[in-house]
Amino acid sequence: MAAAAYEQLKLHITPEKFYVEACDDGADDVLTIDRVSTEVTLAVKKDVPPSAVTRPIFGILGTIHLVAGNYLIVITKKTKVGEFFNHVIWKATDFDVLSYKKTMLHLTDIQADQRFVWNGHLLRELSAQPEVHRFALPVLHGFIAMHSCSINGKYFDWILISRRSCFRAGVRYYVRGIDSEGHAANFVETEQIVHYNGSKASFVQTRGSIPVFWAQRPNLKYKPRPQISKVANHMDGFQRHFDSQVIIYGKQVIINLINQKGSEKPLGQTFATMVSSLGSGMMRYIAFDFHKECKNMRWDRLSILLDEVAEMQDELSYFLVDSAGQVVTNQEGVFRSNCMDCLDRTNVVQSLLARRSLQAQLQRLGVLHVGQKLEEQDEFEKIYKNAWADNANACAKQYAGTGALKTDFTRTGKRTHLGLIMDGWNSMIRYYKNNFSDGFRQDSIDLFLGNYSVDELESHSPLSVPRDWKFLALPIIMVVAFSMCIICLLMAGDTWTETLAYVLFWGVASIGTFFIILYNGKDFVDAPRLVQKEKID
Repeated sequence: MAAAAYEQLKLHITPEKFYVEACDDGADDVLTIDRVSTEVTLAVKKDVPPSAVTRPIFGILGTIHLVAGNYLIVITKKTKVGEFFNHVIWKATDFDVLSYKKTMLHLTDIQADQRFVWNGHLLRELSAQPEVHRFALPVLHGFIAMHSCSINGKYFDWILISRRSCFRAGVRYYVRGIDSEGHAANFVETEQIVHYNGSKASFVQTRGSIPVFWAQRPNLKYKPRPQISKVANHMDGFQRHFDSQVIIYGKQVIINLINQKGSEKPLGQTFATMVSSLGSGMMRYIAFDFHKECKNMRWDRLSILLDEVAEMQDELSYFLVDSAGQVVTNQEGVFRSNCMDCLDRTNVVQSLLARRSLQAQLQRLGVLHVGQKLEEQDEFEKIYKNAWADNANACAKQYAGTGALKTDFTRTGKRTHLGLIMDGWNSMIRYYKNNFSDGFRQDSIDLFLGNYSVDELESHSPLSVPRDWKFLALPIIMVVAFSMCIICLLMAGDTWTETLAYVLFWGVASIGTFFIILYNGKDFVDAPRLVQKEKID
């Protein structure tokens, strides 16, 4: 068994070394990091020099090597989320990056599932030495909500956890589909847990990008057309993906929520063809055109999908262990849901499937009386809906840059006009971020996860890439031309024909420049610069 990580720490800083002191009761360990050699050793409290500058910290995120040198990343603030089976769950809220300069990929299965350890790369040096692993804290990226709830005077803990995979991680338009290892973009494992009178129940779902080789690069258009690779071996990557999913989770019920017409249609057809060609008895495929079925705000029609998969959900069941530790039921598989982004439509459907499972669990545990429905428990329903909406927002911000769309339905059970307005606002913000700031975000993620290795001998930053002349000249020309068009309208000439001529000239210049910029859209977006971009032919 791996020993528990220390929870109370102090950081002592000298010009030569970092000392991380364990402050737990009875602990005498001090982690020593040499700021010159980067050597990591274990010492005791008496070895800390009195001259050291001391500050409290709450954990070490890891170490990272950059062109400018080596850095230690520590957690400086945290908030308590709740307690989970006698373990306190913390949310890290602030960090500090400390230069070594004076002026995990190998984490064990007992410690954490490597798919969800986002600081595994940063922990690789600390975790390599068994005697210091208790100073290394695996950090998950995603969402958690923990609530103490009551129904019929019976108190139980209800927990919702989403764990984002660190494999093929990134932002919305720069990371789509799968890689050669079968890892899907924006893969998230969401688990709903109930704890009542010593009994524990769990229901797990997954989401992930359509598991073929495809891309959707930003190009200034509102919705770039998806491009499916014409040369990649789709079946090889597809089979790798689902082989791993079956090994980990069991049977797969695939719910594909994308549009069955327009630009999304070819992806749906390819997905269905792959499932059919694989011919696995462990997979079921359901295509449900979310937007078509729920148009005109008829979201009650989601019951059509729930009715279609009800028998499959009963077959998959859920995990339940009683107060004596005996496993009563096992979950035999998962629903793997996806839309284009695996965010908005996906979260709505997952919340409905999770409620149906929770209904069965609470009835079996005796919390709900026979014939009672969760929808009738107003106090719990508010907690439930808000938690799933918050889950949607968290996952959406991490992948697309804004809160989720369609959360008015998740929070209230109804689609509203205000919700449509908020969706429009979030869509505009997504457009801006996806085109003009996501490249930097992608570079940050790749650097953090170790997808890009810094060459310390580089004389300049790879982020410093000169822009093409079009990037500087064309926007200026368009703005000047548009401004002149407005000025000519406001300051009429001697004759209307002269005014019209000026307006037409500057109007054509501004519109023409706009279309030239749109045609060369890929040159104007903020693209990643650290990792070689995939080519979709």
